[in-house]
Amino acid sequence: MQRTINSYIDIDAPPEKVWESLVDFKSWGLWNTFIPLVEGNLKVGERMRIKVVSPGMKPMIFKPEVYEVIPYKKILWGGSFLKIIYRGDHAFLLEPGADGKTRFRQIERFMGPIVLLMGDMIKKTEVGYHQMNRAFKEQVEKNKSTK
Repeated sequence: MQRTINSYIDIDAPPEKVWESLVDFKSWGLWNTFIPLVEGNLKVGERMRIKVVSPGMKPMIFKPEVYEVIPYKKILWGGSFLKIIYRGDHAFLLEPGADGKTRFRQIERFMGPIVLLMGDMIKKTEVGYHQMNRAFKEQVEKNKSTK
């Protein structure tokens, strides 16, 4: 009873520049229609407040806990409902590539019995990740050329 979304895009910028844009949560509303709101302290054990707008669905507010932060490499946050019914985590990964590029990867794991009923929502969420990846690539590459 697990489903995983694994989406990625290659960005023409080094991990340090990609990281700067990734953790600039105040700007997400300017370019990110999928997760237009992120508030909180990006520190392990802290709770963030995020708004997710999956295509074709009503906006939802989540309060994921930050599980791991490795600057220039990884952010992992997630949450659960009664620990057994549902657990999910979302990783943002920056993988260095050739010629100073970065592969930006998002991996979301949905776990628990309720996942059997979440098929349509997971498909729409995956579409949102791909949209976010493209918008993030544009944002980072635009910022790279203006700095």
